[in-house]
Amino acid sequence: MNGRPPVQVFLGVLLLTFGVVALLVQLDVITADLGQIAADWWPLVVIGIGVAALVTVPRAWVGPTLIIAVGTLFLLQTLDLVEFDVWDVLWPVAIILVGLALLTRVGRNHDQDDVVNSTVVWWGSQRRSRSKTFRGGSLTALMGGIELDLRDADIVGRAEIAVFVMWGGVEIKVPPTWRVHVSGLPLLGGWDDKTKTPANPDAPQLLVHVTAVMGGAEVKPAKVLDAKTL
Repeated sequence: MNGRPPVQVFLGVLLLTFGVVALLVQLDVITADLGQIAADWWPLVVIGIGVAALVTVPRAWVGPTLIIAVGTLFLLQTLDLVEFDVWDVLWPVAIILVGLALLTRVGRNHDQDDVVNSTVVWWGSQRRSRSKTFRGGSLTALMGGIELDLRDADIVGRAEIAVFVMWGGVEIKVPPTWRVHVSGLPLLGGWDDKTKTPANPDAPQLLVHVTAVMGGAEVKPAKVLDAKTL
């Protein structure tokens, strides 16, 4: 394994293939209309980004699935396989996916949750967990923001959080005693890990997997809350 992000591999293969075809056209080895090929198949880039995002953060599936759906609809249109206007069906598809996400998130929502899942679209959410056995969760922010406060929580061993951000932001506050590792897929976006590695090699570990599409995520340390003040 070379550790390269899936989207990087996909885009590399796509560009390599297009470059080889272009070279063969220029050498008169094959006859093809490169402009038409690009016009017909450009949605594959969108679909590939969605698939890569889904592989990176499968627990935060709403955003990647929406990207795949958009790319598929555009591909069907560019290949003349459908007669409707993609924009006419795009917003109902988005509403359906968001509705499914909300239905799958129905359940308890208090500060002792050991798994925190949150999906926001066009609004904001503030979540907190004080669980002493925090295990992780998934955060999806589409044109909205999520704040997750974990500074009074604890981990037994390791926890994982999947984050998908598109035109939005996610902020995660953690105790300074945690070891934090952030990785993922930046697409005109990114993340900022402001934590410092503690001296204790056996400190609890939080893994944060981020897909950021024109958005951002931030993980930062915070002082542990005093329960008497809350």
